[in-house]
Amino acid sequence: MNKHLFGVKAAMLVANGFSQNDMIAAQKALLNEGANVRIVSPENGLVNGWDGQTWGHHFAVDTPLSTALASDFSILVIPGGQRSMEKMNLTAHTKRFINSFMDSGKPVIVMDSALRIMILTDHIKGHNIGGPADMADIVMQAGANWIGQEVCIDGNLMTGEMGEQNLQTFVTAMVDHIGNCMDTEQAA
Repeated sequence: MNKHLFGVKAAMLVANGFSQNDMIAAQKALLNEGANVRIVSPENGLVNGWDGQTWGHHFAVDTPLSTALASDFSILVIPGGQRSMEKMNLTAHTKRFINSFMDSGKPVIVMDSALRIMILTDHIKGHNIGGPADMADIVMQAGANWIGQEVCIDGNLMTGEMGEQNLQTFVTAMVDHIGNCMDTEQAA
């Protein structure tokens, strides 16, 4: 069986209250394709997901955000979750880490409400962005182009809205997008 993303080291950036369903779906898809997925978080030891209306499972933190470097990873995946976004907004390391990925042109996958963190980085200006409809005004005020699509790919940046109906579509597009970015990088 050919693992299309074998050797790809993925950073999964989360804080307490991240969308557990989104993270697990993305993590499983990446692992199934051979990627090495590492959880990066401002939390120490364990990070707690949010599952619907209640706290979910705990996951081991592989790399503290305070010491994480984009140069150690091939891609960045940021699952949504309002609590997670509020927590990550409190540390300058979040902006530093994301900016390093964007500056280097590595694939950055932004799921749903994680757009709030991307707006803080000033790296969405001029990009085509998709996501939750209630974020359209905020995204446009940040200088991005709002595209009303569930999956939006603009260069190495992929954004979109998560929901039960389109989560699998997004995750499948994510794997394809990362594979295409890796193929392009190897060809260069």
